[in-house]
Amino acid sequence: MTKIINLDLRKLIPFERHEKIFENWNALKGGEVLRITNDHEPKPLYYLFQAEHKGEFEWEYEKQGPKDWIFKITKILQDNKREKIKEMLKKLQKEKVSDKVREEAKSMLKNIPSTELALIEQEIIKEGTTRKEMRKLCDVHLEIMREDFKNKDLKLKPGHPIYTLMEEHKEILNFVDKLKIATKKLESARDFKDAKTEIEMLRFAAKHLVEADKHHQREEEVLFPEMEKAGITEPPEIMREEHKDIKPKKKELYRIIENCEKLSYQDFVKKVKEVAEFLIKELPDHIYKEDNILYPMALEVIKEKERWEKIKKECDKIGYCCFTPKC
Repeated sequence: MTKIINLDLRKLIPFERHEKIFENWNALKGGEVLRITNDHEPKPLYYLFQAEHKGEFEWEYEKQGPKDWIFKITKILQDNKREKIKEMLKKLQKEKVSDKVREEAKSMLKNIPSTELALIEQEIIKEGTTRKEMRKLCDVHLEIMREDFKNKDLKLKPGHPIYTLMEEHKEILNFVDKLKIATKKLESARDFKDAKTEIEMLRFAAKHLVEADKHHQREEEVLFPEMEKAGITEPPEIMREEHKDIKPKKKELYRIIENCEKLSYQDFVKKVKEVAEFLIKELPDHIYKEDNILYPMALEVIKEKERWEKIKKECDKIGYCCFTPKC
């Protein structure tokens, strides 16, 4: 039988009420209920619960005025909470996601720690979701939560492996911007001679994007294995799969530019545009996922200073990109 704690706030003076509510709430176990009787509409209390305990409670009215308000606050079982999150994640896999579902997802996922979410996603994969479907889900999740990820400072010092990776990301995004500008200008040029400046900009950007393979290597051979040792397996694997898509495209772009004299100008522009459009879309999205989901997750699960020192030494052995900022 469900345990219900009854609390009559009408008998308490106002400044004692919140203290008594949260004293009883904190004593509840999952599935238990706090039943409150109040002498006014409890909207401020509901908003406070939404702010501090989102996803942890269910709110149900028994009576709504005019003199008394009676309502039940049920503490959600953690297993039940996980199942609800899993159901929501599966809804997000659908081709068309309604605005209502997006808002529900945002509300539900906002206060879920990234490591807990990663473990739930791993359970979904074990239940039959493919990594391809999970990558789509990550994209939707990122789109929904983009506003909440803004301006989060990880407070890292220069020299920390994650700090270095994030600084390299800024440089990579600069190369993507150059790629975007040069590709657009190619279309208005008449021939190779007319596009000489743009082709040099493309060559510069493509060469440095290929150079970024050392960045991926440090992630794949050092950071990802350390996360996997901590039980976080699927997010690194999804990032590896994205690397497999991105790295050949970077090399293909560089080859096209280096062998441009073997093509007509029209074919050159067409081939460059096709590969560049892929990189212009995929690289920023990939970087955003790593900066806002994967790296914070790594910092959560790898706590020991000694492990980060070891990661730094292994990264040093692999080496850095020609554009890696000096720490």
